[in-house]
Amino acid sequence: MGIKSRHDKKIFILDTNVLMHDPTSIFRFAEHDIFIPMVVLEELDRAKKGTSEVARNSRQVSRFLDELMTSASKQDIDSGLPLPCTTKFRNDVVDSADCGHLFFQTQLQPKQLPQTLPGNTPDNNILGTVLALAEMAPKRHVTLVSKDINLRIKAAVIGIHTEDYHNDQVLDDVN
Repeated sequence: MGIKSRHDKKIFILDTNVLMHDPTSIFRFAEHDIFIPMVVLEELDRAKKGTSEVARNSRQVSRFLDELMTSASKQDIDSGLPLPCTTKFRNDVVDSADCGHLFFQTQLQPKQLPQTLPGNTPDNNILGTVLALAEMAPKRHVTLVSKDINLRIKAAVIGIHTEDYHNDQVLDDVN
């Protein structure tokens, strides 16, 4: 099973700032799939040093990803790692229901960006990855999730569906 064959599931591509904002965000998309571009892993790696909240969150995301990859083969990673329905790990009780899969960018996914987006910036690399992924899995609903307003604007200009990340906000009781 791969990213192309899960037609009934949406694919959410997470920007680095979402993971830095909420390290548990990879577990908050219910039954849908998560895709993490390689440039996002590199940005997390650069941000992990220090004592700031961003650095701590970057390290926590890396620990979550490491736990998910424990005992995973290259084939398992390519097929997508099953995500648990809960964020509890190791000695805690784990809900074994499969809520979706975690996919990493494991191969170069070249996609030409419009000439209006020149340069090799992390944001433009993410946009190129999203376009290539949407082309590779045309039957899947692909959404870029980012807290970066300008990235969402650039994505909309080139036809990429985007969402801000709000899953950590508390809603008022309307009753």
